[in-house]
Amino acid sequence: ITLLLRDPDKQAATNIRTKPGGEIMGTIDGRAADYEVEIVGKDGNYFLVKSYVSCEMEEPITLANPGYIHYSVLGTVISNYAKNAIPLYASSNKTGPVERARISEVFVNVLDYNKDMYYVYYKKLNKKFWIEAKYLCSSACTTCS
Repeated sequence: ITLLLRDPDKQAATNIRTKPGGEIMGTIDGRAADYEVEIVGKDGNYFLVKSYVSCEMEEPITLANPGYIHYSVLGTVISNYAKNAIPLYASSNKTGPVERARISEVFVNVLDYNKDMYYVYYKKLNKKFWIEAKYLCSSACTTCS
């Protein structure tokens, strides 16, 4: 999957670690540009990153060894331009309570994913829910419609 790097810490670059909570093996400086990161796995609160790219780059940078980035700086945008009431689910298999919300153009942290479903955290509402991938945009360079 592809996620966006949005680190709220504007004082330093984002750390890439050898293992969750482990030694720093490199950084991505997302303060001057938006980056898309290619995710190839997950371990607890960390996503395993294979490569990253910004709009200004010709080719992505592929890490010699994939590294881990904490979920709190990675996410996607709920792209609901029509501002329709979209379904928010309690589970990835779309069972349980369903809520509908008119959420549009907001960044959410991704906590987990399962096929075409993403478990996200919307900080502004302090709310976690599953949402279908068709409502999400993880492109740093274009708007999704």
